[in-house]
Amino acid sequence: MPIQSKNKPQKIAASEWLTPGAALRGLLEGKGLNTGITLIRYVTDVVGEGPTLHVHPYDEIFTISEGRARFTVGDETIDAEAGDVVLGPANIPHGYQNLGPGRLDSLDIHLSPEWIQFNLAGAWDKSGVLISAESKVERVGKASE
Repeated sequence: MPIQSKNKPQKIAASEWLTPGAALRGLLEGKGLNTGITLIRYVTDVVGEGPTLHVHPYDEIFTISEGRARFTVGDETIDAEAGDVVLGPANIPHGYQNLGPGRLDSLDIHLSPEWIQFNLAGAWDKSGVLISAESKVERVGKASE
């Protein structure tokens, strides 16, 4: 017999987790629901805008519900559009930008009960297009190599 969840059905009202008008349109951490996932909704109408290059200690699944985005995941560049799903593996630098034209709307699923993110300084190219994560990550090297 399957093991029954200890959770009870719940409804989280939009007013409790969404922020209309902001790029980071919503954050719902799973720990409040006793689940192992966190949801982030990101929306922008600005072409070239998007989450800066960063890493998480867990996998992230991006779902594009509207528009087009250019992802950099490690050394790969992936163009995605409405209906597409992109995987950002744990501890691999990733970020994305609105390719336009028009709005980009994504729901990002973090496989963690809380949002943990480490932004990588200076990650975005001045042109607004992330070329390669490898070339943009600040290196912390040995002194006097």
